[in-house]
Amino acid sequence: MLKPINNWIVLGIDHNEKAFRPSDWAARICELGSNVQDNGIVQYSEDLRPIRYNGQIAVYVDSDLKAGRAHTWEQVMSFAKLHQLKVIEYADPITAFHCILKPKSVSYLRDQMEDQLELAQIAA
Repeated sequence: MLKPINNWIVLGIDHNEKAFRPSDWAARICELGSNVQDNGIVQYSEDLRPIRYNGQIAVYVDSDLKAGRAHTWEQVMSFAKLHQLKVIEYADPITAFHCILKPKSVSYLRDQMEDQLELAQIAA
């Protein structure tokens, strides 16, 4: 039996592997679900936030967004479809933050660790 999809990652590349511009597109789209603090700092929600995925700028979209704010989820997915961005679906939320490919070198592992650190900093 297949698990239901729990989250999505919208990558900043299209199906032809061309990078999407502007480079801050992920932060802009995530502002749909964010709050701006008194000091002007944007606080992203847990269910819609910019991340780095395999070195690519991306947006993490949790199923809670679809359940709780369906209109925002529709806007994000419509944006991805309109710009032909790659969308990865996951049934396991842990998998969303790890590369599918097995590590091939020490530099690859270092890059993955840096991506995880960036994720932790973004989430904090």
